[in-house]
Amino acid sequence: MRRMRIAFLAPFGLRAKGTARARTLPLARALARRGHTVAVFIPPYDSPEDAGHKWRDEGVEVVNIALPPGPQSAPWHWLLAWQLYITAARWRPEVVHAFKPKGPSGLAAALWWTRRGGARPRLVVDSDDWEGFGGWNDNPATGYSIGQKRFFAWQEKYGLSHADAWTVTSHCLAERATSLGALPGNIQTLHNGVEAARVTGVLPTFDGQEGRNDVLLYTRFAGVRPDDVATIWRAARELEPGARLLVVGKGANGEERELAELPGVKVVGWLEPEQIRAAFGRAALAIAPWADTAANRARHSAKIVELMAAGVPLVAYRVGEMTVTPGEAGALVEPGDAAAFARAVVDLLRDPARRARMSGAGRGLVREGFTWDALVEVALSAYRGEPSESAKE
Repeated sequence: MRRMRIAFLAPFGLRAKGTARARTLPLARALARRGHTVAVFIPPYDSPEDAGHKWRDEGVEVVNIALPPGPQSAPWHWLLAWQLYITAARWRPEVVHAFKPKGPSGLAAALWWTRRGGARPRLVVDSDDWEGFGGWNDNPATGYSIGQKRFFAWQEKYGLSHADAWTVTSHCLAERATSLGALPGNIQTLHNGVEAARVTGVLPTFDGQEGRNDVLLYTRFAGVRPDDVATIWRAARELEPGARLLVVGKGANGEERELAELPGVKVVGWLEPEQIRAAFGRAALAIAPWADTAANRARHSAKIVELMAAGVPLVAYRVGEMTVTPGEAGALVEPGDAAAFARAVVDLLRDPARRARMSGAGRGLVREGFTWDALVEVALSAYRGEPSESAKE
């Protein structure tokens, strides 16, 4: 196997958001374990305390570029993208993998594509969300102006039509990339995953208690509406008054606070990784009441894979990749049927034997196909220019 020199362009910092922390860096580690030389270049506009700092993470060189002077503005972000491009170019990669077609990483990818003179590295663009109109652009929580929405929609279209290959997290995004101009044979479906060490049979318990009736909601409210959760939870409590809901995570606009006054609900916000695993250990099951939107139909959630790896059974609406990812680890309900969702939660709470079977099924699915050491093969196919599985059929 020929070793490659691969530069990852992260979309933002490693602290606040999920893609860089849960997708970009774990894939880079898996490539490093295969013997490839990998560096992750980060535009840390959302974690300025990291600006200019470098470190090694399990064989991966992590480079937080220096931020431009002055307040953030449109020209500031253009300069940030230029610095991201220049810093990565000086590293002389053979492959450039840009995570997200929008933002600084998308702009830097466009600079790579338009580069003239000399050999250009192979450019791969990754998409893990529906970014333009119909997706994130329409989410009020983003606070985007109409100018930003139009620019991000343009970036998504350009990024998903100008590259040597594309990686996407879902079949919906593969179809979207094709509709925007990507060549179907060059689109690889690269799901989200977890590190193999996270697929465990034993977890610590949260605050020293074993939760017989504890239900977990693990979310940042990107695709989950607090009103939907409240409706489901009230119905579930009518059927099972002793049920408790633990809310781990927080929304951009404090959406979690809307649930805090409901009976049997405890909101803990963001937790450290080991605390999150302890919450998994306490939960009898988790819920994923995704709204049936274009953005959710395009998602493949890293949080869902984390839950499966921890052996937490799942009740979810049948939306997008959720219809296939959990397999026998999930109890699926038709979108919007809150009463059926509540009944599914209570039925599962009352059936520990079924929960045990679902727990084992979830871990098995993750071991088979959702660890980064397995998923890395999909990325390598994109880097080598191999046709996608759909093109082979």
